[in-house]
Amino acid sequence: MSDGKQIVGNKTFSDGRGGFRHEPLTRDEADTIWTKAKALYDKRAADMPTERDALNALSQAYKRLTELGWKNAIYCPKDGSIFKVIEAGSSGIHDCSYWGEWPTGSWMIHAEGDLCPSHPILFKPSPNDTKGKTDARQY
Repeated sequence: MSDGKQIVGNKTFSDGRGGFRHEPLTRDEADTIWTKAKALYDKRAADMPTERDALNALSQAYKRLTELGWKNAIYCPKDGSIFKVIEAGSSGIHDCSYWGEWPTGSWMIHAEGDLCPSHPILFKPSPNDTKGKTDARQY
């Protein structure tokens, strides 16, 4: 029998300013995470047993997001302004800007004081962009 308090890894937390801190991950915590992950896997398999079922769910989610005001990412502003994006495979909504000339430029996510390449599927203007334009290069 293993000790539930045994340290088996680290948990990483953002400090919100671009830095991170780490805390020990115990066996009990890891087992809880694994149990939840397995339950989510099993639910997805039951809800979407085939590729066709998964594609239908993806199509419905995409359609609903467009009904909520999201647009295809290729129509995003190309002027350096910051807008919101959704990436396939992510459950987050991220601040993003387009850099370069269309269509050879690239999308960059703004997070934790850094920039990361992105491949968004949908975009929406930032709700806090009251000026209409925010120069992304200020970051």
